[in-house]
Amino acid sequence: MFRSCLFLIAVLLLATDSHADNGEIAHAAPLSGIVIDGELADWPAELPRYAVRTNGDREAVEQNDSFAASFRAGYNPAERAVYIALEIVDDVHVVPDEAQPDEWARFDSVIAYVDFNHTTTGSGSALYLVLGDHRSMHSDESSWDADVAAASWDTAEAAVSRRGTTTVYEWRFTSARELAANSVLGIDFLIADQDASAEDSPASLVSWGPGFGKSQAGGRTGDLLLVDAESPSGRLTGRIELAGADPETNASRLRVRARSTRNPALWLQTLADETGAFAIDLPPGRYELTSVDRMTRVDEVPKVVAPATPVFVTVGQGAETVAPTLRLAQVPLPIELPERGALFGFEPDDRKAFDQIVETLMEYFQVPGASIALIRDGALVHHSTYGSRNAYSAEAVAGDTLFEAASVTKAVFAFAVNRMAERGEIDLDRPLHTYLPFEDIAHDRRYEKITARHVLSHQTGFPNWRWMNPDGKIDIKFYPGIQYGYSGEGFEYLGRVVAHIAGEPLETVVRREALAVLDFEKNTFFADGPEVVDQAARGHWAGMAGPHDFPDEIGVAHSMYTEARTFSNFMLGLLAREGLSAEGYEKMLEPQVATPLEPGDEPQWPGRYGLGFHMMNSPFGLAYGHGGNNGNFTCLFELYPDHQMGFVVFTNADTGSLLVNTLRDYLVIGAPDVEEVEDQS
Repeated sequence: MFRSCLFLIAVLLLATDSHADNGEIAHAAPLSGIVIDGELADWPAELPRYAVRTNGDREAVEQNDSFAASFRAGYNPAERAVYIALEIVDDVHVVPDEAQPDEWARFDSVIAYVDFNHTTTGSGSALYLVLGDHRSMHSDESSWDADVAAASWDTAEAAVSRRGTTTVYEWRFTSARELAANSVLGIDFLIADQDASAEDSPASLVSWGPGFGKSQAGGRTGDLLLVDAESPSGRLTGRIELAGADPETNASRLRVRARSTRNPALWLQTLADETGAFAIDLPPGRYELTSVDRMTRVDEVPKVVAPATPVFVTVGQGAETVAPTLRLAQVPLPIELPERGALFGFEPDDRKAFDQIVETLMEYFQVPGASIALIRDGALVHHSTYGSRNAYSAEAVAGDTLFEAASVTKAVFAFAVNRMAERGEIDLDRPLHTYLPFEDIAHDRRYEKITARHVLSHQTGFPNWRWMNPDGKIDIKFYPGIQYGYSGEGFEYLGRVVAHIAGEPLETVVRREALAVLDFEKNTFFADGPEVVDQAARGHWAGMAGPHDFPDEIGVAHSMYTEARTFSNFMLGLLAREGLSAEGYEKMLEPQVATPLEPGDEPQWPGRYGLGFHMMNSPFGLAYGHGGNNGNFTCLFELYPDHQMGFVVFTNADTGSLLVNTLRDYLVIGAPDVEEVEDQS
């Protein structure tokens, strides 16, 4: 589908040098008398032109006779309208004879993104596709922004014309709000440039500001400033510095936001260059300078930073102003870790204090929402939900709000497979191809050695996902069974085998063999459906919400939706050793392969994989569980059977792993031994 094609382009923000939300700022001048007809004789010739020339690798595309693109912009306050004139010089122009919106990336086409709200909290961008005579857009219910979900071509108009090697795309967008000088909206473009027959190759993709997936999260468009012709902008220059960081590796990651002290809706932001220097054109007035990125990396380690002191500056009309240096300092962890993990002695009276700690850490790590459950002495002792399921709308997380469980799904599926193995319905050591061949890898005879045991312990040799390979094809990295190599592809293959053996849908098998057995069916789902649509939280990148992208069917490596209260039943069942015999549990938790200790891993305990569970030899005895990371959802559950305790944390943020690891320290590990740390240093 059209939406899926866009999602696959990219969902990660790509940074570059220059200005604004994603790196670009343009000015729109007041104008009138514009007719949307693809002819630009009615446009003022003196309007500035802005090049569209950034590819997916953040590199500038060379402007020449083969390809060059630029645009001009204006606005009409009386009409509440913004006008765009995009001109593309392209010696080859390929468009379909009939509308093919799903195949837009194989032809010469243009997508315009418009965000009239332009909020710092992540308003969305409506997407308008022009492909020859065809018009379509991405404005369905998947958007986290109600205004984007309601957007349509009823408030937009576009015309296309071609003269020689130049194609003109002319737009008019009408806003529901007033458009006045010194206001800002988000805009951007994605140009598909096809230089060959559409059947031969995909088009090249070029955007104005860096990054693709601009309708997938807020803050990915460039900024369009509606200027006042009677009050010229001034130029603000300055520097941003990060304490304790090497400027050559960290300064260019830092973004600076200038926000008017009189008009909070007037804000623009810029990216520092490799030396920490920045420059930005602003309407005259007084501004506060802040860092956009509270979370950044110092020598590749995630850190929380904030301005050491507030910085204010006054920009003069048509003048250049040098701002005081914006110095950022690392912000220390806002809580103290107990000497011993708090979960060991957790009592009902501790719930309120724990909730306050969670909320403090969520604000610190910029995690919008969470669902958490704690187990002690083989019983649920605390469950609570926190924050927002959608940071933009501020809709709160409720008890039934669903989170993507990501790879925690693997542990649930593994439990089902272990039950089937105990009954003899699947042999964990029988090559899987004898049950069901895998044609995509059948050319490599090594795949005939792969068993369910290899899959459950990540020893197949498969990559995690085939799309991570340069050619997008699945391969075998090492001989099956000789070492550890994490792989979702292996689990998906085993899922197909299980469905084949059972002779029924895979989700039916997983529900019967795991969810029903350990009583966590009520609020657990695996694919698109009314409950998921109504109850699912939004995932967040850098604190900004994104659209829903529900799977069409179960993916046993990644697709479970659930919440902490429901999932705690699965954990309690494991601690009580339900659903399998004592021997079955011993086999499931028998170490199969060592997992490597990576630099920065916490805690540094020897790790092993059993049959579907990650296990560690902790100071508190065996610890086992599974983590999950779908990018904008992160989570973890761990069990400590010697103490009949455990915890699960679901979050809807890319920074959720930082919260999860800190809560693990607070709940289980406790404060580090100061003398031991000093000895190591």
